[in-house]
Amino acid sequence: MTGFVLAEFQNADDLMQAAAKARDLGRPPLDALTPFAMADLPELLTPVNSVSLIGWVMVIAGALGACAGYFIQWYSAVIDYPIISGNRPLDSWPAFLLVPYETTILGAGVVGMLGWLWFCGLPKLYHPLFEAPATLRACQDRYVLIFPASKNLDDWLKRNLHPLGIEHSI
Repeated sequence: MTGFVLAEFQNADDLMQAAAKARDLGRPPLDALTPFAMADLPELLTPVNSVSLIGWVMVIAGALGACAGYFIQWYSAVIDYPIISGNRPLDSWPAFLLVPYETTILGAGVVGMLGWLWFCGLPKLYHPLFEAPATLRACQDRYVLIFPASKNLDDWLKRNLHPLGIEHSI
């Protein structure tokens, strides 16, 4: 089953008690919508997966950028247009280090920014929660807990948390 179930509460105290009870019963909410920030609420929500791949993506992009920068210089100096100057070797690697350094930073920065946008799911102009009427009231005077949709969740919410209302979002 996909989607979300929104449980609506009258005030902040009811929301905090319901979130704590849901966490204690083994079903912590995914998120909460409130008209103002609540300091103790994040500890009651589902823990966020803190493992991010963006660092590895940037390292790989930087390494590929360095290899590409070095290869371009090596190819142009050794294969494409060799110039023999003072009997020096064609592959003078110390002279080639500046460009790979710059392409490492450029590649890691550009791919890191694009990877960050990809992993965050941006730009996302639509979310299924936008359709639920409870989200409109959550910006004004209501408090909403968001749960992942599952079987018999409505009965569980009514029996344990006693919300004002329950809505479903696809």
